[in-house]
Amino acid sequence: MAENENNDKKGEKIEVCYTCGKEFDMNSDEGAHYHYGKYPMCGYCTNFFGFYKEDLMDKK
Repeated sequence: MAENENNDKKGEKIEVCYTCGKEFDMNSDEGAHYHYGKYPMCGYCTNFFGFYKEDLMDKK
């Protein structure tokens, strides 16, 4: 496994929200996800715009 992959699982994974442009930690931001699998969205935008994690939508 690459060194970066180990760090991402243990520590911060800083992303820039595709919608608002805010930097956030993907690992600690509740509700943050990759919209359509590749666009990072912070938890605020996810809740504000009503987007949900795809894995949660499949489960009933």
